[in-house]
Amino acid sequence: MNQLIWIADGVALAIHHRQIAEHGGLEGIRDEGLLESALSRPQNLLAYSESHPDMASLAAAYAYPGNSKKC
Repeated sequence: MNQLIWIADGVALAIHHRQIAEHGGLEGIRDEGLLESALSRPQNLLAYSESHPDMASLAAAYAYPGNSKKC
């Protein structure tokens, strides 16, 4: 696996804001703790998972309103 790049919450919020401006959707986050948790989850899975997680597992956490809905 290539080296992963972890992003800070401010970067995630800026990306979200830009996506909302471009494509529409709900502003803001459900909870700041959820955002921190969502950004920490992949690092914890890599560090503590008994099996090697795939990218879908690493990305499966939501902090933004409406993002948990399946398209």
